Amino acid sequence: MANKKTIELQNVKNPFEKKIITFLDKNGKCIYGEIFRELKIPTAKGQEAMYSLISKGLVQHVDKTSFVELTANIK
Repeated sequence: MANKKTIELQNVKNPFEKKIITFLDKNGKCIYGEIFRELKIPTAKGQEAMYSLISKGLVQHVDKTSFVELTANIK
C-alpha cells in the first residue's frame, strides 16, 4: 500500500483497539476469531473495536474474506 497512515500507539485510547493493532502488526493478516481468542477479548468488545478500526481506515478486510490486516504503520 503506497501511502499508509501512521498511527502513534500511545494516542490510541481504547485498550482493545490498541491490543488488536499491536497483534496485527506482529502477526500480519489474521482471522477475526483468532485475534479475539489469542488476545482473550470478549467477542462483542472485539467486534466493536474492529469495526472502529475499520471505519478509521487502520484495518481492512483482505479481499472478501474473514481475514483482516493492518493498513497503518505504527510509531
